Amino acid sequence: MSIFSIPVAAVVTLVLAYALTRVISQNFSRFGMAGADVHKLDKPLRAEMGGLAVLVAVPIGAGVMLFFDPSTTWLFVAGLVTIALVGVVGVLDDVFGIRQRYKPFMVAAASAPLAYSLLGRSSITFPEVGTLHFGIWLPIFIIPLAIATSANFTNMLAGFNGLEAGYAVIAIGTLSGLAAVLRNWDAALLGLLFLVGYMGFLKLNWFPAKVFPGDTGTLMSGAAIASLGFISGLEFAAIVLSMPAAIDFTLKMLSRNPFSARATYGDSKVTPSGILQPPSYAALSHAFMRISPTTERQLVVSILALEAIFALFAIVVTLWI
Repeated sequence: MSIFSIPVAAVVTLVLAYALTRVISQNFSRFGMAGADVHKLDKPLRAEMGGLAVLVAVPIGAGVMLFFDPSTTWLFVAGLVTIALVGVVGVLDDVFGIRQRYKPFMVAAASAPLAYSLLGRSSITFPEVGTLHFGIWLPIFIIPLAIATSANFTNMLAGFNGLEAGYAVIAIGTLSGLAAVLRNWDAALLGLLFLVGYMGFLKLNWFPAKVFPGDTGTLMSGAAIASLGFISGLEFAAIVLSMPAAIDFTLKMLSRNPFSARATYGDSKVTPSGILQPPSYAALSHAFMRISPTTERQLVVSILALEAIFALFAIVVTLWI
């Protein structure tokens, strides 16, 4: 890979993601793609489906990279196509409202390019555990299941300004950095493009947000975490980085209505002083609210700090154990 192509592609992706996010934030409400910011007292309307900016910017950045150096392997392309297809599932969900029961199967189907490119792999190695052999079940079952699960996790740990994109930046940045250290350039470069893409989006998604990622952005980030883990052989690190979202998912599964709890119990309430009060169903964000009084900004920083701790653990285990 040409050294020159990397910064050029990264800058193109970053600038384009930010520019497109800005356009979306200013214009999407005209097309009915807007939602209320429910954790503000005045509940202002904000543009939805902002993840579309990342979905468009990253493939263009990848195209720039391939233009300068077409030697990038099929694994890079397969990972990009898989993550982009999951983003398309998110677009369809944002526009048409796909039923929850169908989304995991659609995301799993979108993993086909990456699964096909990894047909030669049959095992996963975990630190201190050893190598687990799955045979042909790894590409035809484990990879689709993992990508669908990861996408669903990040899709559910959402709803607060900067949370989804901030989570993606930490997780994808960690995997990309680890892949670079281990000289797995397919994962490192693909991760770099998604990292700067979400950074460009985060600028306008941070508190107070002017745009939300929608399912386009949240499903895609989870798919990116899982895909980068398989491409780089860093499956354990990807699992560790997914733990806060997995904890949130598990807590929500304790509800009698796990996929409709928000509709049943409502959103968190906001006091005049900006303190969040959780509804009566379990979730990671609600646990933080119950521990101590917290504002939306403080809550997001706390959850991202938790994710940073898991990222540090993933780095230590990967590089030193």
